[in-house]
Amino acid sequence: MHRPVPLLAWIVFAILTVGRAEAQESRARCCAHFDYVLEKTIFKVDAVRLDLTIRDETPDRVEELVTGRADPRAWSDSVAAMYLGVDRASVRMTFLRSFGLNRFLDANRDVMEKLAKAGLITEEELEDLDAENRARFAGLAEDGIRDGDVIEHELRGDTVTTRYTDVTGAVRIDGLLVGSAERRMLLGSLFGPNSEFRNGLLDLVFTRAATSGSGE
Repeated sequence: MHRPVPLLAWIVFAILTVGRAEAQESRARCCAHFDYVLEKTIFKVDAVRLDLTIRDETPDRVEELVTGRADPRAWSDSVAAMYLGVDRASVRMTFLRSFGLNRFLDANRDVMEKLAKAGLITEEELEDLDAENRARFAGLAEDGIRDGDVIEHELRGDTVTTRYTDVTGAVRIDGLLVGSAERRMLLGSLFGPNSEFRNGLLDLVFTRAATSGSGE
């Protein structure tokens, strides 16, 4: 014979379920999802909005490392190294200013040179990546990069799928590249030494981890 479940049991179940959901959401805020605006000039003019979602187990490992630490920022290099090893991620960048294609390509080359100097890619990989990049974006020479254009990357292992959608909604680039250098380039541009994104992204991790660890 089926006995009705006491109301108190349902209440306790609901509380525990909500608590687990809140804990999972807290971890996600801490280490899995980033919404960050990069300011590129001394006048603090917004340049690009980054929407980054990590889709493997890395956020859990980062959260375990930094939560409860008296000085979590002392672990910056370890946290960055974890993100550099990510296997699955979605990256979306929305440009908030317009500028010429050559400026964009030269800026990407500068990022690659920093990664090569840090040992994340080789000099040969740098030249190959730069050549691939310039060939891929050649079709944007006339329009350049426009305010509202969006570039999206999907990372799955050593496969990086890229889609570029301009401000009118037209898809200008849609393709994939395979190779560990592609993955290291993408993640290194965000978390590598001297990356313009790195400090801001790590600050989000440490701030959210502190809030999570305090029980707020």
